[in-house]
Amino acid sequence: MNRNLKILLALFLCIISGCFFNNLFCQGKSIKRIEIDENQAKTLYNKGKYKEACQIYIATTNKRKNVQRDKIEQAIFIFFLIDALGLFLFLYLEKRRAYKKLVSKNMECAKRPMLIIKDLDLDNINFSDIKDKQILIALQDAFEKDKVFLNKDITINDLSKQLNTNKNNLSKLINTYLNKTFPTLLNEYRINEAIKLLVDKKTCNYKMEAISEMCGYNNRQVFHCAFKKETGITPNDFRKMSQ
Repeated sequence: MNRNLKILLALFLCIISGCFFNNLFCQGKSIKRIEIDENQAKTLYNKGKYKEACQIYIATTNKRKNVQRDKIEQAIFIFFLIDALGLFLFLYLEKRRAYKKLVSKNMECAKRPMLIIKDLDLDNINFSDIKDKQILIALQDAFEKDKVFLNKDITINDLSKQLNTNKNNLSKLINTYLNKTFPTLLNEYRINEAIKLLVDKKTCNYKMEAISEMCGYNNRQVFHCAFKKETGITPNDFRKMSQ
């Protein structure tokens, strides 16, 4: 549980406790006053002043009903308050458990190499053009060895020239054999790199602006949205829970 939430819960409990004990104090004073009035009524009754005594008894009876009603209302309020607080803590802990699972899952993924064509049996694929196989292998090297995804200005047009092909053909190959788009491919590699940086002891304390730039993103906001979309958790929460 983070520090701010602990402070908020402590403050909340202090306020509730203060209200509870204040009500108890007020109820105690009311009961004490009622007992004084009842003794006064008893004295008047013994003196033969029945009318005055009856009026006081009626008033004290109503006061006792009010005090009893206040006690019931207070008990109901406390019950629902505790119930709501328990539900809040339960949902909070469940969210943390889910986040921890996501962190663990993503950390395991980050330990494995991406290898974008590892599941493709290139030797048994009937390529319409033998150059397509060569382009896929070159694409693999561009991402794995040259780490082109770290260049925040990289475009599919730039990469196609580097691979001696054209934009349309490279896009088609990525869609056909990798079943994803070029931006998706870039994002997967960048997020994978971000996870490594966020858990690495050398870079785990870097500011998010630095992490985003090191991964190839133009700004922190884009990185934040991309990271959460890919992993299901924000980079800040990921870093906290991974530590």
